[in-house]
Formats: sequence, C-alpha cells, structure tokens
Amino acid sequence: MEQILHLFITNKCRHDCEFCCNKLYDIEKIPVVTVELLKSVDTVCLTGGEPFTVKPIILKSLIYSLRTQYKNIKNLYIYTSGYEFEKVYQDYYEFVHVYNWINGINIAPKDWKDWIAVPRVIPIINCESSSNRLYVFREQRPVFDAMHINLSKFNIDVIDRQWDKTFNTPSNEHFARLPILF
Repeated sequence: MEQILHLFITNKCRHDCEFCCNKLYDIEKIPVVTVELLKSVDTVCLTGGEPFTVKPIILKSLIYSLRTQYKNIKNLYIYTSGYEFEKVYQDYYEFVHVYNWINGINIAPKDWKDWIAVPRVIPIINCESSSNRLYVFREQRPVFDAMHINLSKFNIDVIDRQWDKTFNTPSNEHFARLPILF
C-alpha cells in the first residue's frame, strides 16, 4: 500500500477557518519528520498553514532536497488555498522550475479571495503530466456552482469534501512537521 506523508512546513496562514484541520490537533505534538520516515514514503504532500507563504527560495530548496535526496518519493504535491499560490506565481518567475519538480497542486479555497483566484490559478497549474485537485467543501458548493468555471479543458479533478471533526488518519498516511516551521 502506498505510504503518504503530509509534511507540515509552516503555521503561517491568513485564514482562521472554522473548518481548518489544524484545529484538530496540537501542532507542537506533531512528530518531527525523520530520515527513516522520508525513506519509507511514496508520496509527500507539503502542507501547513499555507505553504506558499514560505519564501520561494526556501520552498524551492525544500522541494529540490526532497527530490534529490529521497528517490523513493514518486509523488510530491503542495496544498494551497489558491490566493497565495497566485501571488507567488506572479511574483516569482522561477516557480516554473519548481513546478517541474512537483506532481501537482491541491487547491482548497477558503474565502472569497481564494475563490476569485481559482479561475486564474487553474490555467497556471494545468499540465498533462500533473495531477491537480480542487477540493470543494459541501458548504462551498453553491459558490463553486455559481462561478460556472469551465474545467473541461483542464487537467484538474474536483473533489467534494465534507468537514469531519472526528477525522482519523488512514493507516497508510503519516503526519509530520519540519523541526523549524517557516
């Protein structure tokens, strides 16, 4: 069974979402990632807070290190709410190189700024070789439907989500954090 690591890299985020999974646990109690764990996983999902609040050079270095030091990692994804990704992409021309090192971006919009960014972000992340996802919580479905975003020409899967306060980590998924959060 594929082993997945959700790697918490920052606690910075402009949101204070009612539906934030980070409120389900004490971040200080999340174990620090180990070399052994990194050597045992097939997929790494960079998460936080908002990973795109991390300085681009740091994010780029982290992604490069994961790709070059851990050949077992077949898939590398980044979670974002959308708006911060759009800001970074517009301000940081070298992000294109980073995007070649990842397998996809998972967007989970939280507020109106994120939803407004979605139609602009989707063409940026669209790539045949990537696996991109747009997570839509049940409470957000009317907003998504009202936007009439035509996704037919894009390589993005829309995944309906439901908030679950009693979320239990599947046996093949691990949560860990960097020893220093950016």
